[in-house]
Amino acid sequence: MTSFIVFAVLLVVAALLMVVVPLFRNASGAQLDDDANALQTKTALSVLREQLAELDADVAAGDMSQSDYQRTRDELERRALEEGETRSGTLSGKPARGWGMATALLIPLLAGVIYLDIGSLDGLDPTQVGGEDTHQVTQEQVEEMVATLAERLKQDPENAEGWFMLARSYSAMGRFADAATAYGELAKRMPDEAQVYADWADALAAGNNRSLVGEPSRLIDKALSLEPDNIKALALSGSAAFQASDFAKAAAQWERMLAQLPAESELATSIRQGIAEARQKAGMAPAAAVAAAAPAAAPGAGISLAGTVALSPALVEKAKADDVVFIYVRPEGGGMPFAILRKTVADLPVQFDFAGVPSMAGDRPIPAKVEIGARVSKSGNAGARPGDLDSSVLAVPPDASGVNLLIETELAQ
Repeated sequence: MTSFIVFAVLLVVAALLMVVVPLFRNASGAQLDDDANALQTKTALSVLREQLAELDADVAAGDMSQSDYQRTRDELERRALEEGETRSGTLSGKPARGWGMATALLIPLLAGVIYLDIGSLDGLDPTQVGGEDTHQVTQEQVEEMVATLAERLKQDPENAEGWFMLARSYSAMGRFADAATAYGELAKRMPDEAQVYADWADALAAGNNRSLVGEPSRLIDKALSLEPDNIKALALSGSAAFQASDFAKAAAQWERMLAQLPAESELATSIRQGIAEARQKAGMAPAAAVAAAAPAAAPGAGISLAGTVALSPALVEKAKADDVVFIYVRPEGGGMPFAILRKTVADLPVQFDFAGVPSMAGDRPIPAKVEIGARVSKSGNAGARPGDLDSSVLAVPPDASGVNLLIETELAQ
């Protein structure tokens, strides 16, 4: 509060110096008057010279007698002498100290009165304005943003990343039926991604009292056919088996899942408890090795890959400026991407950075190495299609920098 007041006072003083000081000076008025007089004299003498030239021309042409010429010339010369004299300033240059004192007093006084009338003294106290998070997003704002995204997807339905964000948003809001619909749209655009089907099954179950019977089970099987070690699909498959009283299968699926988790994570602890219960119900002996299972993939520090994507000159003619470019990070060997960046051919060559990009990893740990690639999608779908232009896929750490991708291959028709 003290710092603010000092700063405000300094601003007022600076403003007063610019306004009041000229009112106390002696030379200002006289200087202005001198400049005005000099300009007026210069203009008058110029006019008189022109008149003398016109007079000489009239005599030479015979339009004026010699006596008239002499009388007129004498008059012009007299006026020229009068105009050529240096004028003294007519302004006294007396300082306006009265106005200066009045201004110096009235400006701060009026500022204070106005602030007291329309301002708030609490605003000067940081403890009064800093106690709450003024940037907190309200539920209404979240719903408005999600509605805006849904409307945008009506105009751009091929935006797979948009459908992913919409589905996740609906799930977080508890709108599981809408989330399932969004995942269905995402599956149309990414038909070969196991994680999409696992998330879709989860949303359907959440909206049906966690029941995995029927369509959710079909989607889980689809996910596992695409990616047998998908963590979420294994978790749901174990839960579906447990609900169907197939406890041996539940234990087996969860054990496969546990082998991929960090040993000390909360999820691993919860899965161990589920395995122990399933094995007990199935009449199976406890597996000591299960409790001490080590993770097959150590979690990374997150996706922060950075580098450059360029298009080979040989393929320039095969790409349109508005064709979509997907830059993706996925597990080694393929699978649901951990993160995707969306650009256009017009942006190429482009520098990319995955730091801060929304993660699509879900519950999956980030391994010590990932794959990164880039694709020009002719259809706008994230999944590869014949005619798309592709880069080589590089295996790199998830925090690598200086990665260079060159889109140089056309997928066979």
